[in-house]
Amino acid sequence: MNQNGEFSDFQLIQLVKAGNHAAFSEIYNRYWGILYGHCLKMLKDEAEAQDVVQELFISLWGKSSDLPLTNNLQGYLYVTARHKVLNTIRKRKTRDLFIDGMAEYADTHNDSIIDQINEKELAAAIETEIQNLPQKMRAVFEYSRKEYLSHREIGEQLGISDKTVKKQVANAIRIIRLKLAVPTILLGMTTWYFLK
Repeated sequence: MNQNGEFSDFQLIQLVKAGNHAAFSEIYNRYWGILYGHCLKMLKDEAEAQDVVQELFISLWGKSSDLPLTNNLQGYLYVTARHKVLNTIRKRKTRDLFIDGMAEYADTHNDSIIDQINEKELAAAIETEIQNLPQKMRAVFEYSRKEYLSHREIGEQLGISDKTVKKQVANAIRIIRLKLAVPTILLGMTTWYFLK
């Protein structure tokens, strides 16, 4: 290959079509900077402009046998780069629309989903701790919070005094709260559960 890069575009295309790596390198060195500047003006993003130019040259080498024999290689490369830039812009718009759509969905739905997950997890954790209570305490607590019986009704069912029922319910709540070690944010939810 001529050290001074004196081959014409037409000659370089002929050599590249024949699989000459040195001719391809000459085209790359001759046009990379020009094409990069052209793409950067349109895309206004250095990384995207570099990607487009790299993709263009990869494609050029991959399809070298199909290159048109032309005296205007620069024009051919500009047109190819422009098509790739337009495709990049289309992809960018599609990506941005997708991201905007996901952000909007997250803004409107995410908090409620997180709240539902937290409520379900909390309810499951509370139920586990209820099942771990001593048998009599658990029975008192379940009559109170699941069957909504009064202290007097629970006392009659279990043959114990109203005061004992009240004390057992208070102890159950204290034990469950300690076991859960609930963060402050969820404390309100547990309080609501226990006081309902």
